[in-house]
Amino acid sequence: MSELSLDHLVLRYCRQIIMQAMDHVRSRMREENLPYLRRCVQHQQVEKSEQNLTKAIDQEAEDLILGALQYKFAKLPEIKAYTVFSEELGIRTFPEGALESEADLVVFIDPIDGTEFVEALQGGWSLMAVYDRRSNEVIAAVAGDIFLDRIYWATKGGYAECLDFITHSWFRLDGGANPRSSLAGARVNVLTTKVDRYRALSEQTALMNAIREADGRVNLSWGSNTIIQVAAGYADVAIEFAKGFATYDILPGFYIGLKTGLTILDLSGKPITTCLDIDDIFAAFRRDSKHPKRTAFVAAKDPALAEQVVGLLRKA
Repeated sequence: MSELSLDHLVLRYCRQIIMQAMDHVRSRMREENLPYLRRCVQHQQVEKSEQNLTKAIDQEAEDLILGALQYKFAKLPEIKAYTVFSEELGIRTFPEGALESEADLVVFIDPIDGTEFVEALQGGWSLMAVYDRRSNEVIAAVAGDIFLDRIYWATKGGYAECLDFITHSWFRLDGGANPRSSLAGARVNVLTTKVDRYRALSEQTALMNAIREADGRVNLSWGSNTIIQVAAGYADVAIEFAKGFATYDILPGFYIGLKTGLTILDLSGKPITTCLDIDDIFAAFRRDSKHPKRTAFVAAKDPALAEQVVGLLRKA
């Protein structure tokens, strides 16, 4: 057994798995493959309109991740059983035949966050976070930026870091050299991919007026990406207020952001942690898989900026 701790071994394997998934998705996004990748894949818990099918590429990426996860975790004798939770798969315990009550680890997976952006070669992320139910904490999280070919990670015993394969550079995440304490000139990450999201944002008149008056900018983003860009210093604040994100979408971003030192608040202004009520999350999904438990948030490096945005949102 290696001298590395379990969380570092888990992180090593998760990084390898996410990089495999990123490579696979990039290799499949050729024009001749798109008719197949756009086909409808039936999932009991995923419901899409006829104009926005569940893409086969999501299932391909998830199958790859699951196969690699089983192969890698089999090398770790300390891991007897683990439960995987994702939108496509639902909740399932491995190895086959193991009971959920026997699983100490829960692996949250989003094989492709932002499938519609992947299809247009505009972006997309592969996400994974591993939660230890014994200690009630995340022990590793990995987020792969598929087309910028970057991988971000954080672990229990380490730092939040990034490796850029295009520039062959490594850097530690610090939220930027001069984090903003107000909306003055700030770049604000929001999810606005659907009409309802645009409408919800337009109704936040206090926030939108404050951004405009402060000569700020609104950036299109999604999922964990909204927070990770703040952690890396490419945006100043990330917000999600209209619907919230499911745990498998946002947990990697929360963990990497918190390890960077970001302030992450709920819409009442209370700090969000990555200490989860797994039973509650699973129960909500099993009651209605189309409406899993979701979390709204505001994330910024400087607490004053996070608090300012929460205050503006509450005015609505």
